[in-house]
Amino acid sequence: MDSCFEISGKEKKKYQVRVNDEVREYEEGTSFEEIAKDFQNQYAHQIVLGCERYKLFELHKQLKNDCTLKFITTGDAVGNKTYKRSMCLMLVKAIHDVSGHKETCKVRIDFSLDKGFYCTVQGIERLSQEFLDAVKVRMKEMIEEAMPIEKRTVHTDDAIALFKKHGMKDKERLFGYRRVSKVNIYSMNEFEDYYYGYMVPDAGYLKYFKLQPYDEGFVMQFPLLEKPGEIPEFKLQSKLF
Repeated sequence: MDSCFEISGKEKKKYQVRVNDEVREYEEGTSFEEIAKDFQNQYAHQIVLGCERYKLFELHKQLKNDCTLKFITTGDAVGNKTYKRSMCLMLVKAIHDVSGHKETCKVRIDFSLDKGFYCTVQGIERLSQEFLDAVKVRMKEMIEEAMPIEKRTVHTDDAIALFKKHGMKDKERLFGYRRVSKVNIYSMNEFEDYYYGYMVPDAGYLKYFKLQPYDEGFVMQFPLLEKPGEIPEFKLQSKLF
């Protein structure tokens, strides 16, 4: 009984974190998201990733040793890509919710168009302005809520079973040929999907976007790398489309 009490009352180790020639001390297990908040005022744009010795990592990771860090923002190329990738997950989750969680409703992010992504939705009667407005409202609710983006690593066989369960036949076929044993699955509440690359910690990081109806689908616009806090004016590119 005495030994159990001693273990539970044991103090956590403290480690030194160096960022931009400034050193601060944090308890073991502190998330890098919390550490990033203390240094955010030293960066012009939103911090979305960490970097140690040229190795990138997501902010949900926890401190385990002394380290020298650099933070990556939406004003960096890899940070901008992280923002876009996370927006795609939030978009698909929002459409999933607005459609009433119908398995027949499938979102296709087809290709880049005018500094955004052209998207189509299958399994609904008509992609109306009313539907897009509802998706936009849902996305803003998720941002306000700061809905977490969670990550888990699973065996490839388990991922295949998961995609089969959710009716994601394209990913089920794709992973049938995948040789690595583990894959990363990202989720927002009950919605799960596979993405290759880093994500932001939650929807609260994804404040800037616009949904523009176009042809049979719509364009989801993002901030430019040069101006991470602005959405550029939409320009029709009929020939390129």
